Amino acid sequence: MPEVGEKVKVSAIGLRLRELRKEHNWTLTEITRRTGISVGTLSKLENGKTELNFSSVSKLAVGLNVPVTDLTSPGQAAKGRRAITTGGKGELFRTQDIDYEVLCSEVANQHQGYFKAVIKARKFDPDLPWHHHPGQEFLYVLSGSLELHTELYEPLLLKSGDSILFDSSMGHHYVSKGRKPAEILVSMSLEGYQNVADSFRPKRKNRS
Repeated sequence: MPEVGEKVKVSAIGLRLRELRKEHNWTLTEITRRTGISVGTLSKLENGKTELNFSSVSKLAVGLNVPVTDLTSPGQAAKGRRAITTGGKGELFRTQDIDYEVLCSEVANQHQGYFKAVIKARKFDPDLPWHHHPGQEFLYVLSGSLELHTELYEPLLLKSGDSILFDSSMGHHYVSKGRKPAEILVSMSLEGYQNVADSFRPKRKNRS
């Protein structure tokens, strides 16, 4: 809770939501109808009292018909731009089983996400809902050993240097099998991202 007199910092997503509402003359009730996110949560977001988890950011983007990056990094749509993320400076989201660092998100109008992920899960948890989303997912193992679980195939062990491309509408889970957590690079579609555990939560924001 901010102290009395302390200025509340509103996230880029909250500021952009407010801009879009004014631009289109939308009420919070209209945004709720479009996205399924409650009026109370949207109000708190605009006033810097809460942050959205990753799947809710995706739902907000789909409901407003804008790219996810238009919410996370607005105003970066010019052609010929480039995006650079220096080590450890990407926005971090964490789930029960994975910590994600979002990479190169500054260029808007893209529907593809790029992440560095640290796999915290040490064993397959049948009670944890599957990750799934439309499109394809590419992953490359940077270090450690990764066991990929999917709904339709036997578990697959991938080691450092291995990569795979798969249909991400198929439920999937990642498990680290080595002594240290596996680290991977991931490219995936951001449209319609779903993890019914709804467990993406911002961990921290780095500042340059």
